[in-house]
Amino acid sequence: MVRKKDHFWEYVEELDGRFKCNLCERDFAGGAPRIKSHLAGVKGHDIDICAKVPDDVQAEAYLAIGGHSKKLKITSNSSNVEQRKKMSTSMSNDLHQTTILEMCKKKDKSAVDKLLTQHIILNNISFNVVQTPAFIRFMQGVAEYGHGYKLPSYSTLRTKLIPNSRIEVEEYISNVKKSWVTTGCTLMSGIWSDMKQRAFINIIAYSPRGAVFMRSIDVSQERKTGFFLKQIISIVIEEIGPNHVVQFITDNATNFELAGDMLIGKYPHLYKTRCAAHGIQLLLKDIYEEVHWVQKVIDDAKSIVAYMYKHTIVLSLMRGHKNNKELKHPCTTRFASNFLMLQSILNVESELRLLIVSSNWRGLDYSKKDIAKEVTNIIQSTEFWSQGHEVLLVLEPLVRVLRLVDGDGSTAGYLCEAMERAKEEIQHRCGNNQEKYIRMWEYLREGVLKI
Repeated sequence: MVRKKDHFWEYVEELDGRFKCNLCERDFAGGAPRIKSHLAGVKGHDIDICAKVPDDVQAEAYLAIGGHSKKLKITSNSSNVEQRKKMSTSMSNDLHQTTILEMCKKKDKSAVDKLLTQHIILNNISFNVVQTPAFIRFMQGVAEYGHGYKLPSYSTLRTKLIPNSRIEVEEYISNVKKSWVTTGCTLMSGIWSDMKQRAFINIIAYSPRGAVFMRSIDVSQERKTGFFLKQIISIVIEEIGPNHVVQFITDNATNFELAGDMLIGKYPHLYKTRCAAHGIQLLLKDIYEEVHWVQKVIDDAKSIVAYMYKHTIVLSLMRGHKNNKELKHPCTTRFASNFLMLQSILNVESELRLLIVSSNWRGLDYSKKDIAKEVTNIIQSTEFWSQGHEVLLVLEPLVRVLRLVDGDGSTAGYLCEAMERAKEEIQHRCGNNQEKYIRMWEYLREGVLKI
C-alpha cells in the first residue's frame, strides 16, 4: 500500500484495510478521517476514542477535523489522576500555552520568564513589582514549596486570606501604638508629587517598635505655607497625644522649617530634626551646580542617555551592542541618581566605543544630526571617561552615607561620624590637586554642619 500523505498515519500501524493505534494498541477499519477522530477524542464519529493520546496530538487532531466551534469531551488517562481541561474555541491558544508549560517542566527559565511577562502585561501591573520584597518572598516561597502548590481561589482570597491579613496589620498597628506610651514616637513628613503632578503630604509615626502610616493629604490646590503645614501636623499630634510625640523630622524646605519652629512654640518638649537623606541630596545638588568640572561630566552623561533613548532605532542598536544592559536615568528630585547614571555609563565604556565606530551606527540617518555628532564626540573623548571615573571616586563616599541613612531605622547616632569619615576619605582621594577640589571641600564642611 502506498503511504498516505496525511501525517496522522505515523501514529498508527497500517494493516490490510485497517489500522492499529500505536498508543492504545486497538485496531479499527478505515482511513485518515477515522484516525483523526480516534486521536481527537470526539465521541459520536462511530469510533472509540484513544485514552492514551498526548495533549498536543489530541489538540492537533481536534483542529484537523474542524473542531473550532465544538467542545471536545476528554477521557481520563489511566496514568493521569486529574481530569484534563475541556477544549473549546480557544484551542489554538491552549495548544500554545501547553507548549510553554511543558517547557517550564523541563526547567526552561525563558519559558517561565515569558509567563511572568504575559501576566504583568495582561493585568496592567507595574514593572516595579518584581523589585518589591513581598513579590520576591512570594516567588521564593512558591519555589521552596514545590510544584504541588496551587493558587487560592478568588473566593478564598476575598473572604479569608485578605481579611486575615487585615487583622494582622491591625494587630501590628495596635502594638506599635501601645509602645508610644513608653518610648514616644517621631513624626516624619514630606511633600511628594505623582505622575499627574498632584502634591501629597505624607505623615508617618516611627518608634523602636515600628512605623505606622498616619495620613496622606492631597494638597495640590493648597498653598504649602508654614502655617498650613503646622495646622496639618498639629491635627496628627493631637490624635496621637502631644505627650507621646517627641520629635519632628522633615526636609529642609523653608515652609517645613517654619512649620517646625511653630510646632516647637506650641509643643515646647518637641525636637525638630532635619532629614539627613534630604540634606545629602541637597549637598550633591550643590556640588553639581557649583563644581564645574563635575557638572560638565554629568551633563555629558545626561546627553548620552537622552540621545540613546530618544529614538527606537538607536535604542535597539545600543541594546544589541550592550547585551541588553540598560543605562540609568537621572531623576529631577534625587540628585544621587546622577551618580548612578554616570556609573551605568562607565560600566559599558567599551561597548559604547564599539557602537559609535560600527557600520550600523554610521549608516543611521540619526547619526548625522548635530546632537548625534556631539554624543559621538563625548564617547570618543578620553577626557570624559577619565574625569567620569574621577567623579565616581570623589562622590562615592558621600553616596555611601546616603545609602546608610536612606532606609529604615534610626541613624542619628552615627550620622556625624559617617559624614566626617566621608569628608576625610574624599580629601584623601583628592589630595593631589587641592585647588581643583577646594570648592567641594567647602560644601562638604557646610553640609556636615547643616546635617
